[in-house]
Amino acid sequence: MARVIVIGGIESTFSNAEVLSGLGEDIVMFYTRGANSPGWEGVDPIDESQFPFAATVPRTEVAGHIRDHIGEMRALAPDVIYSLGWQQIYPVEMLDLCPVIGLHESLLPRGAGAVPIANAILRNETVTGITLFQLDGGIDTGPILGQLRGLLSPQTATATALYSEAMTLGAALLTMYVPHINRGTAPRIAQDLSQRLCYPKVDWSAWPADRVARARVYPYA
Repeated sequence: MARVIVIGGIESTFSNAEVLSGLGEDIVMFYTRGANSPGWEGVDPIDESQFPFAATVPRTEVAGHIRDHIGEMRALAPDVIYSLGWQQIYPVEMLDLCPVIGLHESLLPRGAGAVPIANAILRNETVTGITLFQLDGGIDTGPILGQLRGLLSPQTATATALYSEAMTLGAALLTMYVPHINRGTAPRIAQDLSQRLCYPKVDWSAWPADRVARARVYPYA
């Protein structure tokens, strides 16, 4: 069991944090967005009743920037910080506290950057999946611990279906790798950045209507 901090504000945050709790991790603080947190416009509130862990762990709602809480994090002495869906860049002072591990909904190095599921649909990718990796201060550039490909095709599936699949894949990756993260035996494989594709924010007007119809649904509605 490790002392962990969880950071995130979307459904997959809660889903994956529930997995960490079930694995016996000691969640010493859950940093999530509050009702008036900036930058989350259009993101639906979470039905927390589906996630029992949320009622049992210490919690801080971030009203400004996560960097404002670095002193608190240092005092908590975490072994690992899990970034599970956050919209702000982490400063180097935070990355220096301990390993910061993230889940990204693409097969890095392809699909780094913004709204990866919607971008995979809009760009007619043939496959996508999820990557467990260590943050290094770049935009999804850190070393890879593990990856799983999805079974659903971005050429036919909706964003909602792909998001649901990503949560299932994320749970599987955490279940496999958390024991190795805690023991220091998890692989850390450098990304081949020559193969990198970084997605920008979506301009919905730039894409065919049929793809937009599949992409601009939950969690991007």
